[in-house]
Amino acid sequence: MKTSVLLLVYIKPSTTLQVINKLREVKASKIYISINVPPKKNKSEIIKNNKVIEIIDKIDWKCKIILKKRKKHIDAYNSYKSAINWFFKNENEGIILEDDTLPNKSFFYFCQKMLKIFKNDTRISQICGSSFINKKSKYNYSFSNYTLCWGYATWKRSIKDFDEKMKDWPKFKKKNFLYGILKNKRFVDYWSNIFDIQYSKKFSAWDYIWLYSNWKKNKFSIIPHKHLIKNIGFVKDATHTKIRYRDWYNNFETSEFKTFNFKKQPIKLDSNYDLWLSKKIFKINLIYLKKKLFFLKKIKNFFI
Repeated sequence: MKTSVLLLVYIKPSTTLQVINKLREVKASKIYISINVPPKKNKSEIIKNNKVIEIIDKIDWKCKIILKKRKKHIDAYNSYKSAINWFFKNENEGIILEDDTLPNKSFFYFCQKMLKIFKNDTRISQICGSSFINKKSKYNYSFSNYTLCWGYATWKRSIKDFDEKMKDWPKFKKKNFLYGILKNKRFVDYWSNIFDIQYSKKFSAWDYIWLYSNWKKNKFSIIPHKHLIKNIGFVKDATHTKIRYRDWYNNFETSEFKTFNFKKQPIKLDSNYDLWLSKKIFKINLIYLKKKLFFLKKIKNFFI
């Protein structure tokens, strides 16, 4: 497999090993590995981090490995951001995996083919590995507003659009531009809250800012009609996906494509899929209901 891969690792040796074994299966020829390190006082995490490094040292197939090990611990957002920038400083396109995003074989060949087909089409931002669906179709893929980041592929040209400061968000929010993406009030409410937090810098998440950046540019993602990535990071050591967040899609198994004869098709947004994803994965209806109940409770307490 000739497409370059960026692998981000930290303190999960068991899941890291599984991801590396998948890279072995497809004989990935060029792998960039970004290694974040734990705080010096956290001895238990240092032990796990050392085990991860031992696994990397045992990569035994013919491939080029470029390592970037941090000298000191940095937070998840800045670690991810700097790894992405480092990778695309050296590559024009590639696949991004984390130490808990487990791909199947089809993922690599799907990404490789789509990167080639849509290389010069700036309407397309990325190729997703996860889709949470398994269905038959003519082209085996469709187009979505969502940039799902459980394993994906993209180009340097797309990364250049990453808008970290989100300066235009207040103006876009005032113009209700989210309603133009999906005409659903709960969708608008959900993502307005997310982007408000990202804009305020109270909490920074690379994938949320990446999503905003692509919506700002009216870009789409390619969604495979097979689920090609399983997140195996719902464990105690996870940064964001702790065990308590377990949901139906956490155990959704991957499926392989029977053939890899992917062809270019006209770009047409699948709005029904976006609405389904908004409800079933991001749970916009549930979040909206919880907010409403909280508001009503506050009003009731005010009058008691």
